[in-house]
Amino acid sequence: MSRTAIISDIHSNWQALRSVWSRIDDLGIDRVFCLGDIVGYGARPLECLGFLQEKGVPCIQGNHDALVGDGSQSLKFNEHSLVAVEHNRALLTEENLAYLAGLPILLQLEDRVFLAHGSPDERDRYLIYRQDFRQVSAAMFRDGGPGICFFGHTHHPVAFDGDGFLSCGPDPIFIDNTEMMLFNPGSVGQPRDGDPRAAFLVWDKEEATITFERVEYDIERAREEILAAGLPDRLANRLLVGR
Repeated sequence: MSRTAIISDIHSNWQALRSVWSRIDDLGIDRVFCLGDIVGYGARPLECLGFLQEKGVPCIQGNHDALVGDGSQSLKFNEHSLVAVEHNRALLTEENLAYLAGLPILLQLEDRVFLAHGSPDERDRYLIYRQDFRQVSAAMFRDGGPGICFFGHTHHPVAFDGDGFLSCGPDPIFIDNTEMMLFNPGSVGQPRDGDPRAAFLVWDKEEATITFERVEYDIERAREEILAAGLPDRLANRLLVGR
């Protein structure tokens, strides 16, 4: 299994997930992993969760998954987020909620390849600034040497080589096997980097590369469904601008 797709932060956006999956199929990907926040914000949690389960996609628990699943939280959620949490919870079965509540907060795929939602040492911690990345990369390196950690949570694509940030453009990034590198695929369902297209990444183990992908999807349909569900306008309109 040489080629792995990493997706994150779907946030109940069924249109975005379907378009991303179509691209994954086109690329001939061997396996897919999700870094969490399957639910929250959007209008279609049941479809998104059911699809990932049907496809057998291993998932990490995100903070929205935990809050919808069993009410646990460590971050302060704004009023718009909480409205979406209640909406999503009402559409899910007890089995769905138990699944979300029981998701792991860290996975190790193989030697020195990790999956997390936020920081690998704290699910809800946002990795934003250079010093955050340097601290996490250095700590993981001290614990076991070089490797890769995939994380989500911020909705921004990121590539960090152990010292500084790399471009997340369309060209492949070669993995430095002497460093602990950190990669955020960006968000499938609610990008916040100013590009409204759905985001994910592909790790090619054989070629030792990471490639960032962006996918067009039916944003207007996703927006209309959020509004029709009675969710806050802000959750719908921000999809148009990727913020």
